[in-house]
Amino acid sequence: AAEVARVLDEEFPLHGLVTRPQLVIRDTADREGGVVGWLRWGERVRLKEEPTHAPRCASGWYAVAPQGWVCAGQGVTVAPEPPESESPPVPPARREDILPYDYFFVKEPMTAQYHQLPSRSQQRAAGTFGTRYLAILDRDEGRAARMLRGELPGEPTPPAGVERFLNHAFFIAGTDVQTRSERRFLRTPGGGFVKVSRLEQRRGTEFQGVDLAETELPIAWVLRDAHPRIHRIRDDEHRFVRDMEAEIIPRQTIVTELWQARERIGDEFYHRLESPDWEGTRYVRDWFIGVAEAIEPPFAVEPEEPWVHISLRTQTLVVYRGERPVFATLVSTGLTDHDTPVGTFRIHKKMVTDTMANLGPDAGDDSYRIQDVPWTQYFQGSFALHAAFWHHRFGLQRSHGCVNLSPADAHRVFQETWPPIPEGWHGVSTRDTDFPASRVHVTR
Repeated sequence: AAEVARVLDEEFPLHGLVTRPQLVIRDTADREGGVVGWLRWGERVRLKEEPTHAPRCASGWYAVAPQGWVCAGQGVTVAPEPPESESPPVPPARREDILPYDYFFVKEPMTAQYHQLPSRSQQRAAGTFGTRYLAILDRDEGRAARMLRGELPGEPTPPAGVERFLNHAFFIAGTDVQTRSERRFLRTPGGGFVKVSRLEQRRGTEFQGVDLAETELPIAWVLRDAHPRIHRIRDDEHRFVRDMEAEIIPRQTIVTELWQARERIGDEFYHRLESPDWEGTRYVRDWFIGVAEAIEPPFAVEPEEPWVHISLRTQTLVVYRGERPVFATLVSTGLTDHDTPVGTFRIHKKMVTDTMANLGPDAGDDSYRIQDVPWTQYFQGSFALHAAFWHHRFGLQRSHGCVNLSPADAHRVFQETWPPIPEGWHGVSTRDTDFPASRVHVTR
């Protein structure tokens, strides 16, 4: 570590503080250059000493560690020592916390997000506008839309201090809480402010997958509350009768010790369970249990190369290093008509957080883009692995095509896969760069 720090000090002696919500790292000292990665407001990076000047960047392009270029004038304060900032934004947590920001559910309609900490008069103006807008919306959606655009004569216009109004059931991220006039406001990663009293914090489920350092596959989970059944044959027909003395097994319970096999009985598949508490064997229908099982790599892999296998049938995900499985969990993939793509892909964009849309029925109004979805890894177009803090039904299909993981599991998988995110960066592109990219293998 000391040697790495020494080399960094020699090759990248300058310090940069990002002062814009998001800044693109280019592969050349040119605004039209290819995208290497992204920086986020409040992050700190290391830079080379001599800038490259260009007509469209008078402040100079600086080479950023470990690769790429940023234009200082687009949002980087450069100094020989780490720059100080007045009320600096809090960068996202990366290592120990399972969520990079705090996340909140909007409790009330027409919740104002302000450009800066608002005065009491600005809050009153926003409240008056919101109340009147909702009254008009109840009678005439067209007139309400015109009012929101400031085009309705005789009615209030949108207050100048308001960046936008948030609908009920939206989700937002926050970096910290600040106070003005004895009122507390959440600061968003983009620099907006929302009154805390109109929000409810959401941390997501505590469900976590299984580290395979001390156990082996297969791992069997109950996907839906399951009541064990007794198999009987009557008149040459297979019948399954509830064992009224057996307790219901709650969903997301690991039942590896009970699970024996998946087998076909008649025209359907069942899971066979055995327990010393039962006389004989018990069964549950196929869709009540998901089993993560080891597979051979479907492609050549290096000994410690990380890759991911997702089974749509079992709603399970397994992370491998080379041929060795290291982590297994439940996921939620695409609903019917929102299928998760099948095939082998490479992660082409990896972001600590990213704005996404149409995330599924649990994610509020689909017309709203959820900002700062955590631990996002795009593997095919707009399809991604990412955390879902807005639902807890892992093991069941819930998304509009992405692969949802619990916050803790998404964080773990994010740490396992390539590319690693360089220190101070918010995201990396593997297209047309030399960053390694993990493969994601999706099967039915």
